[in-house]
Amino acid sequence: MQTKKILLVTAGYSIFDAKGRLNGFLSYLTDKTLSAKGYQVKISDVTKDTLNMDRELSKLLWADSVIYIMPMMWFNMPAPLVTWLGEVLLYEKTFLITDHYGEGGQVPANQFMVVTTSNMKSSDLGTGFVLKNAAHIDDLLQPLIMTNHYLSIRQQLPTFHADNVIAGETDWIERDYIKHLDSYF
Repeated sequence: MQTKKILLVTAGYSIFDAKGRLNGFLSYLTDKTLSAKGYQVKISDVTKDTLNMDRELSKLLWADSVIYIMPMMWFNMPAPLVTWLGEVLLYEKTFLITDHYGEGGQVPANQFMVVTTSNMKSSDLGTGFVLKNAAHIDDLLQPLIMTNHYLSIRQQLPTFHADNVIAGETDWIERDYIKHLDSYF
């Protein structure tokens, strides 16, 4: 088996009742599970103030696959991830301007996966006034999905959504997440 290189971009942090621990635990499980299978894993914790953006860019350009682990924040990715993308995605390093918008991606990774946690129930998707146009969690993740496509990371592996994490039961998450990872890596 050819060793694959995986960049794990994690954005879990404390906000409201969430302490960021679940996202940290999912990051740990990802590293442990994939490293045991022979994958090379590098981690970018975008909540750290001490990130060196040249090193972050090197990690992004090194990876075959990118896994984003993050809480849903206001129906989008959290601010630290937006900041990281804004600083790491550089013209002529990760993308070029072309005649056809979005066709100048320069990132060599060929696939990405989103792992997200939220306090909404998956059954709420597609219902009610706020979520009526979001039948699937990916409908809320379009900014991150489209950014990856823009960078030429075109293959999206299925999203793992740990839902109802503050009010509901979380015993199922570890088992189901490892099974999800095993299905795609």
